[in-house]
Order: sequence, then structure tokens, then C-alpha cells
Amino acid sequence: MDPLPPPPPPRGKSALAFFGILLLLFLPGILAQSAFLPAGLAWTQLFAFLLPAFALAAGSNLRPAAYLRLRKVPARLVLLGALAGVPAYLSAGAAMIATRRLLPEAWGETFDPARLFDGPPWERVLLALVAVLLAPPCEEIAFRGYVQTSLALRRSPAAAVLGAAALFAIVHLDPIRFPAVLLLGLVFGWLTWRAGSVWPAVAAHAVNNGITSGIVLLAGVPAQGEEPPLSAVAATAVLGLSLLALVLAAFRAATPAPPPAGEALSLADPADPSTAFSPERVPPRLLLAAVAGLALLALLVLGAVFSEARLAQ
Repeated sequence: MDPLPPPPPPRGKSALAFFGILLLLFLPGILAQSAFLPAGLAWTQLFAFLLPAFALAAGSNLRPAAYLRLRKVPARLVLLGALAGVPAYLSAGAAMIATRRLLPEAWGETFDPARLFDGPPWERVLLALVAVLLAPPCEEIAFRGYVQTSLALRRSPAAAVLGAAALFAIVHLDPIRFPAVLLLGLVFGWLTWRAGSVWPAVAAHAVNNGITSGIVLLAGVPAQGEEPPLSAVAATAVLGLSLLALVLAAFRAATPAPPPAGEALSLADPADPSTAFSPERVPPRLLLAAVAGLALLALLVLGAVFSEARLAQ
């Protein structure tokens, strides 16, 4: 009797399917943000981005730490990633200002992210903490971890980085910031690909968000129409891209051989080659986290309704 053929190698998951789940969960996130913005943003990060990535990886017989690119890397790579966040901020800022000038003025008023910081000082501080401490790991694990890994197992590294960056920019639902967020996504994705880990990208993301939050907290929200001259925008873009090229060159020298994409496919149960998603495989603690997320969403909405009712009296 001929020996049975070996089981087929496991395949990565669908990036577009995961993106669809993110969009579905983004709607409850918007509802939570309308109830109380800082808590709603935190809810979105934890339960619309982070939890689905872990649940889908674990429920697909994959070790989340491997598939989501959570492996440890030398501290120098994290520091270089953080350093890359500074010129990335300059380059993305110049791109956003240029885009705002090209698009209709009404679009700039509608999609003005500075309006998020219109609340009292304590609320601005909470938003800054969410933006710096929570958003970078949650978004990087979702987009550079799950989405980019899923694409890299089927496409070239360049296509995977570009695809994850494009979906990352789309989910922000902001045409004014789209080119800027796309640029940031490309930088974060390249760092993840070279290191085989999301942590350098998390560091770059945190520095980028930290600079933005720090400026708003210290200098306040800029008034509409306060735009720098085009010469300053161009100079900022040239400076940012030049410095970014230098930092990325140093990062490339520190990562001479990017890990192969197949390293992400570490089966939780090696005896079962299937990576088809099954709810039975999802660890109970993640299911409990999902229930807790629904309960928190309900509390946020009920709290907002109660507050509105008291104000109406």
C-alpha cells in the first residue's frame, strides 16, 4: 500500500475577510465614541482591532504570537523604529497639508481631526493617552500583524506592505489624511517586514502619535485657515523624507535578512494541518473578553442616554 501523502501546508488567512470584520466592528466603535470619545476610542482599539486579530488567529489553529508577528527583537531595532517615527511624522504632516490644499475647503472642515481635541483639558489628556499607549500596539497587531501577514503568505513582500497600508488608510475614513496615513502605513509595514516583528512599527507609531498629541496639548488646536506657506511645506517634506531614508537605511543594515513569511505559520495543534476557523478553537478567555466588550459598549451607550436625559430635564 502506498503511503498516505503528507498533509498540505497550512495557509494564511484572508486579509479582506478580516478587514470586513474590522469594518463591521467599527460601527459599534463609532457608537461608543459618540457616547464618550476617549472610552469609545479605547473600546475600538481593544475590541474592534486587537481582539479580532487574536481570536481569528487562535480559532484558526495558529499560534497568535507567531502569526501576529509578536516575537521579540533586539532593543536597537525598537529604538530605530522609534527614531523613524520622527521623520515619518514630518513627511506625513507635509502630505496632509498638501492634500488639504488640493481638496475642497469644505472637506477640510468636515474631516478635521483636530475637532477630536475640542473637549476640556482632562478629556484631551485621556485622548492623548489612548493615542500614544493603546492605538499603536492595537492597530499594528491588526494591520501589520494579521493583515500584512495574511497578504505576505500569498503575495510578494511589497504587495503585502502596500495592501496592508492601503487598508489601514481606508479604515480611517478620512480623504484628507489618506495620503499621510498611507505613507505612515508603508513605513510601519516595511519596518515589520524587515524585523519580522511588529514592535519596531509600534514604537514608530507611538512616536508619531506622541508628537501630534504633545503639540495639541501644549499649543492647543490650530484654528482653521492657519496654514504654513507652500515653501515651508515643501521644505518639511524634503527634510522628513531625507531623514527617513537615513533611518531606514540604518534599519536595513541592522536587519540584513528579513525572516521568511512562512515563519508565521506555527500551528497550535501540529497534528491538525487545517487552518479553517472554528469557534471551538477560540480560547475561553477571548470569548469572555468579547462578552465584556459587549457589556462595556452597552454601559457606554446607556450612560450617554442617561446623561442626555438629565440634561434635557
